[in-house]
Amino acid sequence: MKGFADLADLPEDERIGIIGEAAMGGSLIGVVVDDDAKADRYIRKLTERFKVRIVDRSTGPVKGSVLVRVGPVGH
Repeated sequence: MKGFADLADLPEDERIGIIGEAAMGGSLIGVVVDDDAKADRYIRKLTERFKVRIVDRSTGPVKGSVLVRVGPVGH
C-alpha cells in the first residue's frame, strides 16, 4: 500500500510544489480541499507551474470538501 502525506501544516505554495513534483514524477495524487474556491485555486496553480493534468474533480470524503486528482501528462 502506498503512503500518504498530510501537508496541511505547510504553506499553500509549498504544498502545491510537492503535489506538482509528485504528479510530474508519474504518481496519481489525490488532494482534498475545503471548498470549490480552494480547488479552483489549486488547479490554477498546479497547471500554471507544472506539466500535469487534472484527472478529475469530485465530492470529497467530508461534507463540503472537494477531491481533485492530479497526474502526469500523457497517462
